[in-house]
Amino acid sequence: MGGAGSAWFAKSPLTRYRVGGGIMDIRKLLYMKSVLDHGSLRKAARELQVSQAALSKSMDSLEASVGVKLLERGPMGVVPTKAGEMLYSRAWFIQDEIDIARKQMRTPERAGKQQITAGVLPSIVANIVPLAVCKWREDYPDAGLRIIEGSHPELFLGLMRTDLDFVVCWTGSSALAEGIKQRVLFRDRLVVFSRPDHPVTRGPISWGELAKYPWVTHFVWRESSPIERVMMAEGAAPPGRLTECNSASFMKTVVENSNHIGMLANHVISDEVTRGRLVALPITAPIMHRNIAVFFRERSRLDDVRRSFLDDIAEVGSRPEWNSGLPKR
Repeated sequence: MGGAGSAWFAKSPLTRYRVGGGIMDIRKLLYMKSVLDHGSLRKAARELQVSQAALSKSMDSLEASVGVKLLERGPMGVVPTKAGEMLYSRAWFIQDEIDIARKQMRTPERAGKQQITAGVLPSIVANIVPLAVCKWREDYPDAGLRIIEGSHPELFLGLMRTDLDFVVCWTGSSALAEGIKQRVLFRDRLVVFSRPDHPVTRGPISWGELAKYPWVTHFVWRESSPIERVMMAEGAAPPGRLTECNSASFMKTVVENSNHIGMLANHVISDEVTRGRLVALPITAPIMHRNIAVFFRERSRLDDVRRSFLDDIAEVGSRPEWNSGLPKR
């Protein structure tokens, strides 16, 4: 993210956003980024190809539009205030998006080569997607396939950026942005699990009792964790000791080697349950049943190759063996 991007944007049409009842000029926001990157109005003005006086006036105008002081001028140069630091981090994101868009427009598509880029959650990568790939490859041995594993924010950002053709994750995990559609592929169920000799397996199991132990669970951006939502739905206080992560293998290893309790989809722990390394606890809740869906851009085309791959994911995810031997409510 260099100076060229800032200079290019400075010459582009004026872009504005409404913030807190006022109008924020995005060009001035990127001007501020350049000032802080260089620590100097003079150096930033040279990069942006504007006069120092005009740049200083733009910064005063930006501060007036947001109603708070953003920059401090001192012996060490120009530094951000606390509010300026927050806005500066957003400016980095905006500049990054501009640079990515410019790069994508300049990069020619790979002619004659079918390439699928799919974003999937770690829990779905564990078993379902690999088996679906093996099945799909029988019909499409030559098509290119790239599987990107990531968290919800990473995947949906990649989808909006057009880095990903589609995303496979559970519904309700993110509000649908304009232009994004979804189609349910299969339904799975979250399962509470522990190591076989965990103390909780020796007596009656209730959500209140489970909350007394440490938990390891999925991290969901800007939302409560899955186990917190389940506990609240069941009228129990959420666990006080909570470790959040985005790795199914991390969760299973922690549970297998400690008094932690975890919650993952049935298909993720089925192998460990069969081998006796983990045990599915006899407790569940309606909220633990989920729809797994594909999310895609409304204007993008899901051709036969992509539809076939998604059909294979749906078929593998719907197999009855993922639900065998699991606790009933």
